[in-house]
Amino acid sequence: MAQPPTIWFDNEGYCSVCQGRTTFVAEGEWLRDQYICSRCRSIPRQRALIEVLDQLVPRWPELRIHESSPTMKFFANQCRGYSYSFFFEDIGPGEYKNGLPCENLEQLTFADRSFDIFITQDVMEHVFDPQRALMEIMRVLDHGGLHIFTTPKHKHLTKSYARARLSGTAVEHLFEPQYHGSPIGDGRALVTWDYGTDFEDLMRDWTGYLTSTFVIRDRERGIDGEHLEVFVMRKSKVNHVRGEAGGES
Repeated sequence: MAQPPTIWFDNEGYCSVCQGRTTFVAEGEWLRDQYICSRCRSIPRQRALIEVLDQLVPRWPELRIHESSPTMKFFANQCRGYSYSFFFEDIGPGEYKNGLPCENLEQLTFADRSFDIFITQDVMEHVFDPQRALMEIMRVLDHGGLHIFTTPKHKHLTKSYARARLSGTAVEHLFEPQYHGSPIGDGRALVTWDYGTDFEDLMRDWTGYLTSTFVIRDRERGIDGEHLEVFVMRKSKVNHVRGEAGGES
């Protein structure tokens, strides 16, 4: 019989995912993945992203939202204009597998200005060409639209670097392979990039847009742990750095 998880601590609070009072339970010391809402099983980065979205765009349920590789049904339940996609290596973008739509962030099939908000949660560290993916996301955002996303930013790493790259169709590992959990396939997603303290500068250099970083630590809202940054890139002339890539298309 499986042993119940060791409870490090618990506390009462409000969960932005199930939108009610709950008990948050730390089922391990890695709070980012193990500080769980006892009602909906959400984790801190999911709750943090929703908190930031609520603050920036309170009327987001009325807007056109696309999410890449979702791990919860929250946005689908809240937003009539919500759509989603996953990436499957064995089919083309725009096709379906087991009823699930496939999109490649590096080559999106959507028309320009299709969405008001684009969400990626812990996806950018698994993309071989994140610059191309970010530019594609900005292309499909409407004027004033937001890319709101999470990805681990390592505070002791001063310079971001690729861990793996594609050589033709083969994966070339530049460092020892690392994997994170995945909602599809064999449940493993290869880590292709490690991002460091230069992350926001890298985003600017890659896309021509400034990135705002939000950090919330509030156990009353069930938000604590490592790598809790929520990043927001707005497609607007005010947020565009002249002379860099990108621009208002």
